[in-house]
Amino acid sequence: MAKISMSQMAKLFHRLATTYTAGIDLRAAYALEEKTGDSKYRSNAQAINRQLGEGKSLAESMENLNGYFPNLAVSVVKAGERGGRLEESFARLSQHYSSLVAFRNKFLASIAWPLFELTFAILIVGLFIYLCDSLYSAMGMEVIDWFGMGSTLKNVAAYFVLVFFFFSAATFVAVGSVRGWFGSVPLRIAMRIPLIGKTIQYLALSRFAWTLSVAENAGMNAIETAQLALRSTENFYYTSLEPVICHNLQQGHQFHQTFSATDSFPEELITFIKNGEISGELAESMSRASAELQAKAEINLKAISVIGFVMTMMLVGALVLAILIFAMQAYLSILNNAANM
Repeated sequence: MAKISMSQMAKLFHRLATTYTAGIDLRAAYALEEKTGDSKYRSNAQAINRQLGEGKSLAESMENLNGYFPNLAVSVVKAGERGGRLEESFARLSQHYSSLVAFRNKFLASIAWPLFELTFAILIVGLFIYLCDSLYSAMGMEVIDWFGMGSTLKNVAAYFVLVFFFFSAATFVAVGSVRGWFGSVPLRIAMRIPLIGKTIQYLALSRFAWTLSVAENAGMNAIETAQLALRSTENFYYTSLEPVICHNLQQGHQFHQTFSATDSFPEELITFIKNGEISGELAESMSRASAELQAKAEINLKAISVIGFVMTMMLVGALVLAILIFAMQAYLSILNNAANM
């Protein structure tokens, strides 16, 4: 099922925060949402409004849409409903997704030109294969069978199929790893990669700490709080820890002891949790931890953006160099063939 976009969520939760603070109930607010956005959005708004009319909570209604809303949004709304701070949950979700949209747009803008150059270079290579073979054929020279396909058009087609397969495979592995199709192993490996691993961890744990703060404020019990926080990471590596963590909490262990025992959480976060539990200000401590982790993630993402730009430019340069080398070889072959005629 298609999911709601981040930009739609940023606008939705901003509108809900405004209307709910003004004293407008959720059914009236969602009656307005039924007239907003595309057909899919309106259809889901109608479904939520219908479930609200049946007495279900907003979080239950969102959860019943089979993944249309991410776990983070559902978890924060659920915590807000439990703690009677729904307007605060809406405001925080709006701010969160607005920040993500702004950063995504900056990141895409920074890599747009290199990606254009890469696409252009890939097309040029395909055109070069075709022109080179056509020129060799016209000169009566032996045509290079680049991929062993036996003809120019088949070789060009094979080249583009290989390029498509490479990028499709990379996309499949990336999406599958995030969604847990291959278990937690790919994410475990990715989280060991310098810079990228830390960024994945910071983003996940920023959401974890944020939801833990909201759930703690809502007065939820320890097991429910841990479940919501783990699911809000949207990271299969951390959600797979839920059974072990819930079992340890049932034995009466504190949060910092339970999370530390998994060896999956950084010491700095464990310290935040421990200090919060000792001082009785866990919600405030987690809010500060979330802000720090988010700031670190943004710094790393900017660095990744720069590195991605440089690597893309290097790849484009390598393709251009390869074209020049092949062109020079073709030119020398033509001169040699002309001299022997």
